[in-house]
Amino acid sequence: MRALIAILAVVLLTGCHESGTWKDDSRNWERIFQVAKPDDITVIHSWFWRSPHFTYEYEYYLQVQKHADFQKRLLTMNPMTEVVGEKELREATAWSQQRPDWFAPKPIAKYQVWIYSNAPNSDFRLLIDRETGDLFLSDRQL
Repeated sequence: MRALIAILAVVLLTGCHESGTWKDDSRNWERIFQVAKPDDITVIHSWFWRSPHFTYEYEYYLQVQKHADFQKRLLTMNPMTEVVGEKELREATAWSQQRPDWFAPKPIAKYQVWIYSNAPNSDFRLLIDRETGDLFLSDRQL
């Protein structure tokens, strides 16, 4: 009976969802946004991790080719504020050790950095390359 309870507990606590790490996988957009990727958006790189834990724990990094409409929607449909102070920029870009080398590789001054204005503890970040216009998005929930 104890063995049955232990097996049942393992099954229930590990959840019944897909977990793992995916690099440049065509399904990462859907994993991140829970919708199909629009045809006019080009994902250059993506990295997504999801824990096997029963709660929703994830981390992602995404590079999207310049797309004015997507950028506009991100900045107008979400309560975003640009990070400008040196200390604030340092705090906003304290990435996890999982950050891929391709994610915002230039000095931080080469990007506009945006965070949610109404969720100070959120890890969501939007970086916009000042030269190319590429969008770099990251978030995590642990």
